[in-house]
Amino acid sequence: MTVSVHRPAERPRVAHAGPGRARLAVCAATIAACAPYLTIKIAWLSGSTVGWNDAAAAEDSALYVGNAITLAMDAAAVLVAAAFTFRWGRRIPAWLVLAPIWIAVGLLAPIVLAVPLGTLLQTFFSSEPLMGDENALQGWVYGVVYTGFTLQGIGLLTAFVLYARERWPRTFEIRTASVPKGPTHSLQVLLARVAVAPAAVFAAVQLFWASGGTAGLHGGEATDRNLAQQLADGAEGLLAVAAAAALVLIVRRAGRPGRFAVPLAAAWAGSGTMFAASLYGLLVVLGRPGFLAPDTASATGLVALAGVLAGLVTGLTGAFLLAENQSALAGGQSARPTASSTP
Repeated sequence: MTVSVHRPAERPRVAHAGPGRARLAVCAATIAACAPYLTIKIAWLSGSTVGWNDAAAAEDSALYVGNAITLAMDAAAVLVAAAFTFRWGRRIPAWLVLAPIWIAVGLLAPIVLAVPLGTLLQTFFSSEPLMGDENALQGWVYGVVYTGFTLQGIGLLTAFVLYARERWPRTFEIRTASVPKGPTHSLQVLLARVAVAPAAVFAAVQLFWASGGTAGLHGGEATDRNLAQQLADGAEGLLAVAAAAALVLIVRRAGRPGRFAVPLAAAWAGSGTMFAASLYGLLVVLGRPGFLAPDTASATGLVALAGVLAGLVTGLTGAFLLAENQSALAGGQSARPTASSTP
């Protein structure tokens, strides 16, 4: 006699309903890092002069506009961190999440790379104060702001990598030589070569300032620079060189068949740095005409313009490349036979 054994039906696998603890922790830490900066900006926009040595300087209308813009940018960082964490962020169009994180990486990457190291070196190996004596702001403001920026940069980058690996996993798996050449490949090669010249100008000036040069800087920056600021200039220059070299390597499919994500990350961070840092500097020159001497303003403006153009061209070239790569990957996946269609 055959005895039938009743086996309970297997429960269907259900997709994870939400982010894991690690991603929630990264999101919470990033938002917490934004809180002090947001608090200071809200206080200043409300009329407070907390943290100012010169209360009259806080009444500058240009600073009021700048504070409003930077407050909005930091608030956007909170939204971006949440989008990278929760499932509704997967439904946002790619350009709407990639554009703000590209700018955020460009602004924060030099700070993350330079400020902690520069502060440490200047604290233990230099007798000069971290900030000069003639600053309009009190020293603790710089400490709070740049500590927050450093933590924001680390948190946003970590959250983005986790998000990107989930949304575009193949980008982290393929090799550079395997990236298909789409219909705009010849244009990508041309744009990558065009971007080299302005990127070289931007990088050369940043590395000159990093080495101690002061030509092109306004009076306060020329006489009151610290090691962290010089290291930040050096980081911007090196990221610009890395971006130009990585982009040329990618569009030519040259070099060893390494992972596509490595040169892509270099081009991403470097192009964002050139564009965002230069655009900020250009807005300072245009928004505050008396802030720089005429000859200094012209030099600084030209360098900033070179950085904006190099970053924009590099970023657009990368966007074309990624769009074509994702289209090719989607087409390849849709062409694969499924189990039900296989005879």
